[in-house]
Amino acid sequence: MSSLDRGATSRQTAPQTAMAKGSVEVPGAGMLDRWPWWGLCAGLAAVMVASAVAIGFRTPYWSHADQDLVLAYHGLLFNEGLPQEYFDHPGYTYFLVIEVWYRLLHGLGLMPVVTLSGLPPAADTAAYNAAWQNLVEAGRALSILITTAFALVYANLVRALVGDRRVAFLAAVVMAFGIGLSTQARQMRTDLLSASFVVTALLLVLVAIRTAPGWRPLLLLGLAGLLAGLAMVTKIQAIFLALGIPVIALAFGRRFPGEGGQHWIAAGVLGLAAAAAALPAVALIQHGIASAGQSLYPYRPVGGGLSGVYQGIIVGWVVLGMAVYAAVWRVRLSYAVAAMAAVLLGLALGVLALTIRPHEQNVIAVANLIEHMFVFTTWKHQAALQGQEQVLSDGLVTLLAKGLWRTLAIRTIVFHPDNIPQTVVVEWFIIGGCIVLWRRGERVAAAQAALLLLVAWGLETLFSLRGFQRAYAAYTDPLMGLAAAWVLLRVPGLLEQARTRRWIVGTVALVVVVAQVWPAIEAIRLPNPAGQCGWIPTYMKHVEPFPFCRPG
Repeated sequence: MSSLDRGATSRQTAPQTAMAKGSVEVPGAGMLDRWPWWGLCAGLAAVMVASAVAIGFRTPYWSHADQDLVLAYHGLLFNEGLPQEYFDHPGYTYFLVIEVWYRLLHGLGLMPVVTLSGLPPAADTAAYNAAWQNLVEAGRALSILITTAFALVYANLVRALVGDRRVAFLAAVVMAFGIGLSTQARQMRTDLLSASFVVTALLLVLVAIRTAPGWRPLLLLGLAGLLAGLAMVTKIQAIFLALGIPVIALAFGRRFPGEGGQHWIAAGVLGLAAAAAALPAVALIQHGIASAGQSLYPYRPVGGGLSGVYQGIIVGWVVLGMAVYAAVWRVRLSYAVAAMAAVLLGLALGVLALTIRPHEQNVIAVANLIEHMFVFTTWKHQAALQGQEQVLSDGLVTLLAKGLWRTLAIRTIVFHPDNIPQTVVVEWFIIGGCIVLWRRGERVAAAQAALLLLVAWGLETLFSLRGFQRAYAAYTDPLMGLAAAWVLLRVPGLLEQARTRRWIVGTVALVVVVAQVWPAIEAIRLPNPAGQCGWIPTYMKHVEPFPFCRPG
């Protein structure tokens, strides 16, 4: 038996052992052992909601003008039946959601204004401010709902993956009160929905590959593909984590020798469905590539002859990743084909969501995602990228190197003491746990946890091209939580011994407490809203000037 197979076998029994231990009442173990799972989830949801409502919910509607005002504006725009005007992310799926959310609240009598024509005149300053405060607070309520639902889905999928509810709950708390969701819960942002989709897609894939072959894992893979596609049409930065899913899946794979029969019927059905969805999806992307010159933004060529080609490379990467997985973990050919078809079907449907409320600029942004993201990188780093005629350039490499240095330096605190994320203590735990596991000979588990940590650091380095924004941690904090859970699962004695259990629970509690600091500071140190008046006329063309933008 190979080392990979031995690792898979040991991981197969570890969750069962952990689950058995988790079900035994340990004296003084506390709520992790005494409370039912639904009680733990309800408690987590209650604390998340209470935290977000108590700190930040009632701040003025202009306190996070970018993106609160733009996204609220699009809820009004869509309910008025007008076309989308904002394509930076491109934000498409979020606009569909906020439209329905506003309409639902209006139907319940909780929102008097849900269309542009329903806004009071700006001359009535009090009524105008009240209307926008109501719109933004409704959007913040949606953010609270999404973050809470995301945390609960995350908790349950991690529990399905590791088999120990205590470990899963602690991981969910770390993720829920990491700097990413703590920020997202108090603002309206497109990356919240995007991160929720792509992280859930990753977890669905991990659960699917560690489940015996059958229709259930195929459905999970199809849903994962759909969510990954939706994540990218919501905010194209999700592509980076999505491209990491095949590598993570390969590292966390599991072999099922002698289990399951042939799956050619499933492969045929899913293959036909995937082909039917892929043809219009590919045509849509090809149209976007051909129409790149019609973009609202000035695209630069990628370089290296990759413009118009790398999109096919991305699809090939997904297919190659699944083929390599099937070869390494000895998956039956029929099941491998069915799994590929399920994923491609989901991805195609995610892309075809662009046709629900079609706009060519959304298609162009998604089809030319590298060029589109680079536009905003040049806005952020004008001096470094001035004169660069293509995406792949010396300036870009220099920026990435600087981003990598900051990403690593901030983990030391000493070399970069500013904006330290509260999850840094969790990362130290992961690093220490990986060293312990490696020295104990459990090198597969150590490598798996280290891979998750490295992917998170890689994402943070890439996101540095848009500046280090706390909200972007919504993509990386879930990986930290999962890596910590994987380490803790392999050292179950840490939760059985009273002293170490108190240290672990205390560390997680510290993350929760520190998570309140930045929101409290931002609620006290409100910005000058006049600083936002430069871009508002460009991004919100159909509203009268806000009171804080009027001269005098």
